[in-house]
Amino acid sequence: MITLKEINKSYKMRHVLDGLNLEINARESIAIQGRSGSGKTTLINILAGLMTNYNGEYLFENEVMNNMSDSRRARFRCEEIGIITQHFDLLEDRNVKANIALGLSHLKIGRNEKNEKIRKMLDYMGLAGYDKKRISELSGGEKQRVAIARALIKDPKIIIADEPTGALDEETRDQILNLFKKMIIDGTQFVIVTHDEEVAKICAKVYHLKKGVLNSIR
Repeated sequence: MITLKEINKSYKMRHVLDGLNLEINARESIAIQGRSGSGKTTLINILAGLMTNYNGEYLFENEVMNNMSDSRRARFRCEEIGIITQHFDLLEDRNVKANIALGLSHLKIGRNEKNEKIRKMLDYMGLAGYDKKRISELSGGEKQRVAIARALIKDPKIIIADEPTGALDEETRDQILNLFKKMIIDGTQFVIVTHDEEVAKICAKVYHLKKGVLNSIR
């Protein structure tokens, strides 16, 4: 599904990624670990199509990302990639339904179909009846479930999660972890950046990023 070939990226005089290579098969979830400043954020920005000024080649389902037009790359981000962050990135002044609906903003579908998709997603996330709640009323775990729902509702080919449990307490982390396990069983594919060994364990493969080089550790 994804192939990175000899990816190099520098910021001024600092070399962040050094000839990095990676292959991710379809339906194969992976975890990426590494110390702060090791280049994890740069790597996931490349995978998400948010960064293009690097050397090397990125293929997504045999399509070369480097050769995509701006409009094709924007469509790629809207339709084929879901993103989950540590701090949720939700709109606090809107309710749960409106936040999840953002994941459908690129689709030309009717109101009834959109509402039905959101209802099913709320049920799947264990958030039935939460549609009219404001984000400011939710716990951290509930906010992360809304963020996951927003990413998943567009049925992306892969979800990139950047420290998705980093802002959660242990009990809530375990709840989100169980949700991720269910999602993987149901066919969701993840690239997860995490310091948490328990999160990494749910993935088929685990990589460590150090000095710009990615090495498989499981």
